[in-house]
This record gives sequence, structure tokens and C-alpha cells, in this order.
Amino acid sequence: MTELFTSVAPDRRGQVIGVTARRVVLALFALVSLAALAGLIGQRPSVSAHATPAVRMTLSAPETVRGGIFFQSRVDVRALRPIQYPRLVLSDGWLEGMQVNSIEPSPASESSRDGRVVLSYGSLQAGDILRVWMQFEVNPTNVGNRSYTLELDDGDHPIARIPRTLRVLP
Repeated sequence: MTELFTSVAPDRRGQVIGVTARRVVLALFALVSLAALAGLIGQRPSVSAHATPAVRMTLSAPETVRGGIFFQSRVDVRALRPIQYPRLVLSDGWLEGMQVNSIEPSPASESSRDGRVVLSYGSLQAGDILRVWMQFEVNPTNVGNRSYTLELDDGDHPIARIPRTLRVLP
């Protein structure tokens, strides 16, 4: 590497170093961009499921996200028996360092239980499907792992649970 700079006239040495540094930095940005395009860096959703005699529930959400990025989580609940008071209970990691952009369909009510957000929906009959889309934006300072566990309750009685972890990259 020193031969490259010693063969250049002293007054042009700074120019060569500047051009080389710019090319290295641009190459690093290109590598990160290519890795993201190839799906190697976060954002790819994965599906987790849980079934009980009362319900089949799936959660489609990325396991890894980056700060400043928008992402979507989708919850599907298929009732196998009537559920009088369906409530989605979100662990604290769902909202820790996140901006909620939308929840569709909107719950009939929202509340809190032991620091967890509870979204209440209308009753479900056997065979009904409740599909909920949630869009979030990750705060750039929210780095680390968060609990992304989802629970479905009938009133205050848990009937299904999907344990997940969300990893947030800078």
C-alpha cells in the first residue's frame, strides 16, 4: 500500500488518498445495500403459529428490523369455537421504542393489563376469521432484543400464545 503513495509526487499524494478513501466508503455503502437487497439484513417476515381446540392463530412479522424502518405485522385468528370477548394482548416489546402508524381493523377498545396493551374485538363464531394488520416505525435509538409475544384471550382467560422476540438493529 505504501508503494502506491510513494510513487506519486508529494503534491498529488493527498488527492490519491482522498480518491481511495472515497472509493472505499462508497464500496462499503454498496455492500450494505446489496446485502439488504439480498434479504440478508432484516425485514423479511416469518410466520409463527399456535393452535388449540378453541383457535388457530398465526403471526406474520419480521424477526429482525432496522432503526428508522417501517414494517408490518399481521395477526390471523381463526375461531374453532365461539369466542365471546376476543382480546389480543401485546407484550411490552410491541410498542417499546416503536411508533404505531396504524392498526386495521381498529379494536372496539384498547386498554392496559400489567403493562401490556390489550386490543378488544367483537365476538367470533366458530369458523370466523379475525385478521389484524399493524404498521410500525422503529425508533433509531431502539437497539436490542424485545419481547414480541402475542396472546389471545377470551375475556381474561388466555386461550392461545405465540412467544416471539424482535431484534432491532441500528
